[in-house]
Amino acid sequence: MNEIISISTIAYDGYDLETALKQISQLGGRYVELDAIEGLSEHIELQHLEDCAFEKRIGTMMRRFNLSSIAFSAHMDLSKEEAVPLFEKKMRFAKSLDARIINTFSGPLERIDTFYKNIKSIDKLAKSMGLMVALETHGDIISDRSSLRVIEKINSENVRINYDFVNSFHSTRGKIDLEKDFESMLKYIVHLHLKDTVLEKDTWHFPQIGKGIIDYREIFKILKKIPRKVPMSIELPLRLEMKEDRVPKKTKPPLDIGQINKIVSDSLSYVRRLGNLAGYQS
Repeated sequence: MNEIISISTIAYDGYDLETALKQISQLGGRYVELDAIEGLSEHIELQHLEDCAFEKRIGTMMRRFNLSSIAFSAHMDLSKEEAVPLFEKKMRFAKSLDARIINTFSGPLERIDTFYKNIKSIDKLAKSMGLMVALETHGDIISDRSSLRVIEKINSENVRINYDFVNSFHSTRGKIDLEKDFESMLKYIVHLHLKDTVLEKDTWHFPQIGKGIIDYREIFKILKKIPRKVPMSIELPLRLEMKEDRVPKKTKPPLDIGQINKIVSDSLSYVRRLGNLAGYQS
């Protein structure tokens, strides 16, 4: 089984996309998850989504750096009235990358009726494009195993879950058994976001994977038990931090490129080591 571990460009927020792709390639990355995360990190901006010349430049850069995309990070609020046309643009961009998964937020619970209306249209588009829409555990409409009722109500093979361990931890304020929650949702999980978190002086930070509180050794033991291999991205939001409200905010300047590379490289080595034990590499 070939490796299916991507690196998100969010680690290089503050640097241009070509720099991010070059660094990821030089660190030995094979797959990259480009970010268009509404309000947090957008290497792919709104104006890029309809720019054919930009799409061609992206394709050229990806080939030059020997990178491919399994998933596209298209996070936005799908519960807004105007969400479908914009998300369709993001879906078409994901398709241009030959990505097969598009990750996104869902939106606040108070707009769940609009979300259900929108996801019907998005599901039809996903089927026509051959894409998997992966709703991220984010503490909104999708948060933990209590959200399975939402996935079951949608009842589509093209709408599934992107499980983010840190998001689930923070959205429940740590009152969760992550291993049990994750295992109970595995049937519907098609992608993972791997990051870590640590509390320092009343502020939550996102350190190198393996240096925080998430026990990925136990997570990979669970993954080893199942016959299919779940694609995953190393997602390192190094410029974000959170206070007691658990709302991520971009408060840090860009790190030195050497610092970023070390954190990314060490995280990749750690995940690959665990992945080898779980059969994620040939």
